[in-house]
Amino acid sequence: MADGLSTDAYDALVTAAETYRAVIVVRLAGEAGLRTSEITRVTPGHLREFNAGSEVSLLAVPTDADRAEHSDPDASSIDRETVLPSSLAAELKRYADSTGRGDDDPFVGVSPRRIQMIVSETADRAADRTEGVIPADVTPRDLRATFARRLLADRGVSPHAVREAGGWESLGPLDDYLGPLDGDAVADAVVDAVADDRSSAADAAAVAPSRDMAALPGFEAILDPGDSAEASGSDETNSPDNSDDASPLASVPDALTGGDRWTEAWVVRGWAGGELEEVVGAAGVDSETLVDRGATGDGPWRAAIDECEPVASDGHSVATGRPSLAVPVRYGEVTHGVLCLVAATDTPVSDTERRELSILGRCLGWAVTARRWHDLLHSDAVTEVAFRTADNGAFLARLSANLGCRIELSSTVSVDDRISQFYLSIEGARPQDIADVVTDAAGVSDLRVIETREGGCSVSVRVESGSAVRVLTEHGATVRDATAADGSVRIVADLPEGADVRPVAGGLRATFPDARLTSKESVAHSPLTESSLSESVADRFTERQCAALSAAYHGGYFDWPRGSTAEEVADSMDISSPTFHNHIRKAQRALLDGLFENDRRR
Repeated sequence: MADGLSTDAYDALVTAAETYRAVIVVRLAGEAGLRTSEITRVTPGHLREFNAGSEVSLLAVPTDADRAEHSDPDASSIDRETVLPSSLAAELKRYADSTGRGDDDPFVGVSPRRIQMIVSETADRAADRTEGVIPADVTPRDLRATFARRLLADRGVSPHAVREAGGWESLGPLDDYLGPLDGDAVADAVVDAVADDRSSAADAAAVAPSRDMAALPGFEAILDPGDSAEASGSDETNSPDNSDDASPLASVPDALTGGDRWTEAWVVRGWAGGELEEVVGAAGVDSETLVDRGATGDGPWRAAIDECEPVASDGHSVATGRPSLAVPVRYGEVTHGVLCLVAATDTPVSDTERRELSILGRCLGWAVTARRWHDLLHSDAVTEVAFRTADNGAFLARLSANLGCRIELSSTVSVDDRISQFYLSIEGARPQDIADVVTDAAGVSDLRVIETREGGCSVSVRVESGSAVRVLTEHGATVRDATAADGSVRIVADLPEGADVRPVAGGLRATFPDARLTSKESVAHSPLTESSLSESVADRFTERQCAALSAAYHGGYFDWPRGSTAEEVADSMDISSPTFHNHIRKAQRALLDGLFENDRRR
């Protein structure tokens, strides 16, 4: 297998590893390029970070002890340093912590022969699972070939760098990955190298003046808004929205004006339809002055909201003729407002500042939403709000209108910052009719039928847009219930007690113009404690189910890779594998019923 494994085959091999140690062995060979004997020598103390935030780390590879005895006694005990993905470095640290290994303890303290056996056993398992797509005779040498191919053929890394990382004595073993080049290709490579040298020099010259600048203080203000407010002498209680999200929105402008670059900073936000617009968190200038200047009228901040990108301006009246920047404060699809900054000098806003402040705006948007979630989790009471919309852009409303059905949202699962998985219980519609509506709906896909029953079904769909539920969640609300019928959807959600509902309602109307707040009340909040959860599910288990769950948990059955297989846990309990699976499935169901039923009642 001179070319090594393909990316898919290699990933399948890693997945087939049944123990944590086997994963480490395969990855050290396939992603760090270590030889069999080298895998037995590397320790946690040999890992080091390359650059903060880099996608790669470095691993020192010790010299073979037998070879070192016959070499120069003054020579270094390190043969070379190889590169490895930061994900593997993090995995190695977790493995060392979980197994109690010190800096000088090998990650894999076994013989080279055992390393070969581990790879062979994993390959056999992968071959069985893939019905022979992955060869059963994969060796550590094949994994080193995979390392070389990925770097050379897939990523275009310099052969010199790959040779040094893998410890090859010459480029000969790498020839298979280095195809022939014609004259044009050689010339292009030379031209690109010259251009890279010039670009690097230009970048260094451009960046050099900024190296003396302090780190952007707004990020620290997000992490600890109290320290920022205290240092600047600001009084956050004067904010019109102190009970909700005023703290992060006020602390960041305070921090930004604490240096020499920005003389004024504020956040402006508004609600759909011109209902209300206001300045919050002003620093270096008071809110009344900004309103008099027109900060709540037309300006760069409106363009920043429309374009979802920072907008620079030179000479706008609100900025009194100085350079300024308007940065959207966003989380997901929700814009909480716009951070506006006015320069202290006539120096224009640079591209670097634009990029840095764009990131700050996203972090600030996340902080506003996260603070609401935090307050929800720790409050004794919540503000329960109900909204209703019949907007055709709301998927649940449109589905109920088109099919004349009733829909209940059973649960939502966040896939990532943009996508949620909705689990729906539908009465009065067939799966095929639902599929037709999903096919025509923008931002909705992947219909999957979970259950069919007389008169209805349960399904799941992937939702990226067109969801009032997602909009409320991104505003920091916890959606408790959503039902749709006759072309209208009603959503019940919780906000922190005393929260200002106006920005949430305005954000919902910005997407669904006919959305309206139908109720608002304070409701006692009963936190789900560890003891109450335990009590609520304890009576659901039989004695054998509880024993199976405990044995599986303590035996590492739920770890990845598994510390024990189902067969091993079953054997330890003196029961058959099918019996164990029966017990464990019923126990898991009882546990999850208790968790999610309590969650629905909160």
